Amino acid sequence: MDINITKLSDREIAGICLKYNIIQSNELKNHTREQVIHEIKKWVDYKKTAYKQRRHSAPNISAPSSSAPSSTSNQQKNIKTVVPDSSQSGLKRSTSQPLNIQKTNNTATSPPQPSVNRDRRMSEPFTSQEKVIAREDHSAKVVYNNGQNEIKRTVQDPNMDKYDQIGMYPKVRRLIAMGDLHGDLRVTLQALRLAKVIPDDIFPYNVNKISWCGGDTWVIQLGDQIDRCRPDNWKKNCIEDFNDVVEDEGNNMMIIQLWQKLDAMAKAHGGRVLGMIGNHELMNIDRDFRYVSPQEFLEFVPPNERNKKYTDDGYPYGYYHRLKVFERGGNIAKHYAIQKKSITVIGKNLFVHGGLSHSLVSKYSIHEINNVVQKWLLKQCSEAEDKVFDEIFRDDDDMSPFWCRLYSEDDGYGENTEKGYNELLRILNSRNQLMEPVSRVVVAHTPQFMEDKYMNSLYGERLWRIDVGMSRAFGKQDNCGDNKYRQIQVLEILDDKICNKLIAPYHGRQPSEGMGQNADMGAGFLG
Repeated sequence: MDINITKLSDREIAGICLKYNIIQSNELKNHTREQVIHEIKKWVDYKKTAYKQRRHSAPNISAPSSSAPSSTSNQQKNIKTVVPDSSQSGLKRSTSQPLNIQKTNNTATSPPQPSVNRDRRMSEPFTSQEKVIAREDHSAKVVYNNGQNEIKRTVQDPNMDKYDQIGMYPKVRRLIAMGDLHGDLRVTLQALRLAKVIPDDIFPYNVNKISWCGGDTWVIQLGDQIDRCRPDNWKKNCIEDFNDVVEDEGNNMMIIQLWQKLDAMAKAHGGRVLGMIGNHELMNIDRDFRYVSPQEFLEFVPPNERNKKYTDDGYPYGYYHRLKVFERGGNIAKHYAIQKKSITVIGKNLFVHGGLSHSLVSKYSIHEINNVVQKWLLKQCSEAEDKVFDEIFRDDDDMSPFWCRLYSEDDGYGENTEKGYNELLRILNSRNQLMEPVSRVVVAHTPQFMEDKYMNSLYGERLWRIDVGMSRAFGKQDNCGDNKYRQIQVLEILDDKICNKLIAPYHGRQPSEGMGQNADMGAGFLG
């Protein structure tokens, strides 16, 4: 269903531009309403064309080369999307046998074709272009095959410590999956209490007394543990209005360390507490602080300096401290690289922050994606690996396990159908060495409350969307109106078979130290 953009309010139009990075926030004021609408229409037309091409593309043929779209502003060169240039085409990196395809003209309904009609199984490449393509294709196959062999060796090893290296584990008795937390310690503890893996009397004020009571339960959190605000406007690509946060807090490190502490405790009982990499973890390592709250900036500032609001050059105070702490190759980046995966498989359940597309899983294996992201975090990527990282994080949402929303929205178009989902599972299971075939995918990233939904599933509970915007990063929690869908929720999976939604209301008044003590009803009690 098409939307008439001209009927949207200025605020709604601006929101679209900011959400999809069509026009930078500091450039909006330089555009007329007509110019902004024009840019949005161009972006929508491009996405429709690109999506149609992906739907019709053959498994071993590449997308066209691309160039940045024209813009009414120089700032538009930073836009994430690109417009295909149909004048060029080339072979896509693939592990399947090359096809002998006759050259055809590119159209909106036919995929790009190889520029040379040759069967590489029967002859050697002789042009410079063919040699480059052949070398890249060979290197990609070597990487793919080495990764699959490593996984095969690891899954046959009874030492479960090695499973952490590949992000794959056997099925477990009880598994809890948790969506985005976004820096909200109160919500984090309430979700853990709902899962019955920590005592009922643990709250932010006494979190240092936390203990594990979940036995052999496993917990997996699907990323985005940080970034506590959703500001209306940015200045210097940081929050502009410091009041644009509900009950701000700086608890990034508390939540990160809490996960480490609970995992160590759970291991002693046969359980685990695993985290994953979301787009916000990578954004912070990539120096993108648009959703960092003022208190999160101050988290790494010495206590005697936390009364300051801005740096001398106008950034929120603590900006440069955070840059240092979250730099690639630094301690937090190393923690993410070693302790968290981009894609995790437990039994027949696959967990990914954003989602997966046919194009992504046809081109890269689970091992390749996890390996490239790990190397990028450690600042150990080769030039070729840097390009892969750019492709799966910066270039196109549908090619990114961190940004993809294909199966999180109910548009019923293209891959986002039961037939398309079944094809996704087929590709995953045919392209990856696994302990057992994947039959269930769990995603987060896209808050379901925006669609007036709680945590929900499709296709006979084989696809779960578990991000519901629990964090106060999305505003006040009052259980009223749309907020009722933001109640604390986790997914429980029993013996790889039974799925249960666990939901608990978000209580307005939280326990604090001293609550429950008897009041002094003496004469002076009421003043």
